[in-house]
Amino acid sequence: MYADSTSLPSARPTIPVSLPIAASILWLGALIASATPWLNQLDPVALLQAFWTFDASQYASVMAHFSWAPRVSIAVLIGCGLGLAGAVTQQILGNPLASPTTLGVEAGGQFGVTVATLFAPGLLAFSPDLAAIGGGLLAIGLVIALTWRLGFSPVTVVLAGLVITFFLGAMNMAFLLLKGEWLGNLFIWGAGSLVQNNWGPFMDLWPRVLVPALLMLVLMRPLQLLQLGQASASSLGARVGLVRMLALVLVVLMSTTVVSRVGVVAFIGLAAPVLARLLGARTLGSRLLWSTLMGGGLLLLADTLAHWASTWGDGSLVPTGTTTALIGGPVILLALQGFRNTHHMPGQESSPASFLPRRRSPTLIGGIIVTLLLITTVISMSWSPGLDGWHWTAVSQWHEAWVWRGPRMLAAMLAGVALGLAGTLIQRMTGNPMGSPEMLGISGGAALLMVLIVLSGLEVGRLGQLGAATLGAAASLGLLILLARKHRFAGNQLLLGGLALYVFMEAGLRLVMASGGTVASQLLNWMYGSTWLVSESEALGLLAFITVICGLLCLAVRPLTLLPLGDTSASSLGLPVARARLLLLLVAAVLTASATVVIGPLSFVGLIAPHLARVLGQQTVGRQLIVAALAGGLLLSVADYLSRIVVFPGQLPAGLLAALVGGIYFLWGLSRHGRA
Repeated sequence: MYADSTSLPSARPTIPVSLPIAASILWLGALIASATPWLNQLDPVALLQAFWTFDASQYASVMAHFSWAPRVSIAVLIGCGLGLAGAVTQQILGNPLASPTTLGVEAGGQFGVTVATLFAPGLLAFSPDLAAIGGGLLAIGLVIALTWRLGFSPVTVVLAGLVITFFLGAMNMAFLLLKGEWLGNLFIWGAGSLVQNNWGPFMDLWPRVLVPALLMLVLMRPLQLLQLGQASASSLGARVGLVRMLALVLVVLMSTTVVSRVGVVAFIGLAAPVLARLLGARTLGSRLLWSTLMGGGLLLLADTLAHWASTWGDGSLVPTGTTTALIGGPVILLALQGFRNTHHMPGQESSPASFLPRRRSPTLIGGIIVTLLLITTVISMSWSPGLDGWHWTAVSQWHEAWVWRGPRMLAAMLAGVALGLAGTLIQRMTGNPMGSPEMLGISGGAALLMVLIVLSGLEVGRLGQLGAATLGAAASLGLLILLARKHRFAGNQLLLGGLALYVFMEAGLRLVMASGGTVASQLLNWMYGSTWLVSESEALGLLAFITVICGLLCLAVRPLTLLPLGDTSASSLGLPVARARLLLLLVAAVLTASATVVIGPLSFVGLIAPHLARVLGQQTVGRQLIVAALAGGLLLSVADYLSRIVVFPGQLPAGLLAALVGGIYFLWGLSRHGRA
């Protein structure tokens, strides 16, 4: 909790003068920025009057009344509501990083609307809120089920919420790729746009935000008692479980109602309470008040920036959800710097692990995986559906089938090898078995630079893409190292820092989704691992590249063995620790980049493959590297084959299929550590 103590302060905390000053500057700046484009057409008084009337003979007045004024009003309304919901969420869980976004509520709301659009459109006609509320309750229910055994440990709650957000996002993307003709407009909406052309949406939404807000304020007294701790609050008559449940339901109602009307406006519910607390709001009442005000100002400013970006660009819509997502990453990192977690995270157990697999022969395990790889290759090349049903392609005809099936299968296998090696390197260096290229933001950094290249229209070729992806991965890794040094590379800080970096890639993805067109379609397919885009020359080039890297990794066995002993011990044994760590991190970045160019940024293979190697009894560095590489290749080979046949004649990206399985695995691993 914020203050887990039974003693109350003798004097009521005072509000620092910096808090109202900062809020005033935020609101004033947002209002001026929003009004500036109109001041050359209307005087300030006429612009102010646009909120309730207009001059029918003046076009600018009509536009201001029906476009600008409702957009400002709905931005303030939603921002205030989400700011209040975020402050209440943090109070319920005693978690300064909790919010409707980080708990997966907003992603759940969008998932509910997507499912209803496909399978129950009548429900949307009756009320779009019901589908969104159902999805939000599903998401937060999963978070609670996964983390309650850890006492809602702050970092664990946020990790579970963000992974559920990514998982539901992958599900949404699967629906989009399969039913794009039905859901394209839905995902443009889902990126979070506040564009208005009348007062109808605002008039429809304001009571739906006001009623839950008033009910939250009614619960303020019981919520205040939660600061004393569960036992003390219960002794004073508070029904802690009931209060938490009611407050969470109200948060879900407010957040998902907003999602159902304007799409996902991410991270305002996190940014507003964090800023209010950092600026000196100490009591619950002051946090609720100033979080509400900060939320309104932040969203108005973010929406104004999105409007400016749309105007300055080529006319394409820049969703408000993009600019708010760009706010989210820095806020998580800002809050992370002064955040101390008292609970152990996966990879930071205070006692020895209860499960240690029996050591097994690497020759036996490697032989089994290689056999499975060969079987997968034969099945992938030979047994596949066609327009006239399933048929078997004889080996003598493989040269004909290779053009269509061979390069993508080889590329998927090699990407799995690269991610298995990169994941093992990262987990060994950080000492955190829940670390992976995806969860540390390395894949996101590589993808972000790829997105920027595509959006800029530059033709750089595959070699240029590989170089750009490597640069993005290395930059993300370097930034993450700088941020985590303060916390001595603690696993929870690394994971949260990496997820914060991933937020930026998510913002780029939303921008692409809103832009539409063939470029957006191609980029979305690549970002979720469409191996059918790979040519034979690219697959063979990747083979040569991975072979060279594997040869270099033979030199990494000794450093990886010594680094877990600590800097002092490793240095005394003759290892140049700083140089070794830098080179290993660079190799991990290059491996991640090479896989990201082929399979996209989110597959979780870099998390699963090293785990499988340990479960199969490979504990030493060299053995784990070999088995993790083979396991990664097998996982993505199978994923590529299944992606080809599951929805035939349609196709799912192999990376998307792997991400769905990997997300479930990550959540299972999180809950398993909670039961330990």
